[in-house]
Amino acid sequence: MNRLILAAVLLCPAAAAAAVLEPLDAAAGRDFLLAPASLGASVQAAGALARLPQKPQTAIQQVPVLRALGAGENFGSELGRVNLNAQLNRNLHLLRETLGAGAFDVGMAADAGANTRFLTFTNAAGTVLGRIGSLGDLRGGGVNLRIDAATVYNFRIQIGSIFNDPVRNSTLYVTPAQGTRGPSHEMTTGALLDAVRANSALIDVDGDEYEIFYGSDARPDGRGFTGARSLLITHEAGLSTQYWPLSESALPAGVPTVVTLGDVQVVMTRSASGLLVVSSAN
Repeated sequence: MNRLILAAVLLCPAAAAAAVLEPLDAAAGRDFLLAPASLGASVQAAGALARLPQKPQTAIQQVPVLRALGAGENFGSELGRVNLNAQLNRNLHLLRETLGAGAFDVGMAADAGANTRFLTFTNAAGTVLGRIGSLGDLRGGGVNLRIDAATVYNFRIQIGSIFNDPVRNSTLYVTPAQGTRGPSHEMTTGALLDAVRANSALIDVDGDEYEIFYGSDARPDGRGFTGARSLLITHEAGLSTQYWPLSESALPAGVPTVVTLGDVQVVMTRSASGLLVVSSAN
């Protein structure tokens, strides 16, 4: 299995780094406090504490700020267009993999607001959603997800060294569980992020790329999808990677809307026919 998302995991690279940094912070502080009462040992312990990277201060999930463009306002040049009809639910078909005795399209989904995340498994019988919750659920023993009546797989993440870009160099292990017979897989989180990128619409804003997904909102209990749809906008930036869930209903058709994504502002205009035009904001 060369790739998979977010990044449900996808959705958590900065949190992965934070999960590694926190115990290291605690360990360094403990070593400093318990160091032998000698100047050399104290300096050594203090140096180890100072060498620790800063914890990422920005939460991975952000809330976009929206307002309708004022009557006297103009917006700038067009940055890109997204055919929403063509982009719909591509997040469910990121990879084609064999799990147990069958082949599935493996992807990701989230509920409205992206508060609950799922891995998805799609074949001719439909789509099954497996809730993964937080990154912490994937650490340690991981989580077991039932894919069909005869197929259960364990998904476990091992976070890589903070000195070697854990955002891209952590590893996801996928192994059969509870008597399931089938292949095991492993992949780096870098490969997951590449799969996300390959299946998203890309918009360049001042030299930085933003990825846009458009999909059906999952029910929070994982029992299928609601009738609503949302956009998920992500920006990969190492430990400062961020994403913004944006309900389609927040972009009224034909109304240019100023959307603030962290330090960046763009104007989004969604047509009734399913075209999203992204422009620079003045």
